[in-house]
Amino acid sequence: MATLQKQNTIILRMGKFKKDDIDDLRYGEGKIFKKIEYVVEELQQSGQVSENYQPIIVITKKKKEKDW
Repeated sequence: MATLQKQNTIILRMGKFKKDDIDDLRYGEGKIFKKIEYVVEELQQSGQVSENYQPIIVITKKKKEKDW
């Protein structure tokens, strides 16, 4: 899920999410945002990331909506 690149750079591959979830992320809320917080916290606790981490790059794909 997380890949460490250069110092202070974290790339998270989050998978597919609904449009509403992606919109929530833009406002700093929702389940994608909570997952990011959790992963970064885990990386900090394991010592792989310092307290001074900088950019987080999130890669998501919009999940297709079903036509009923």
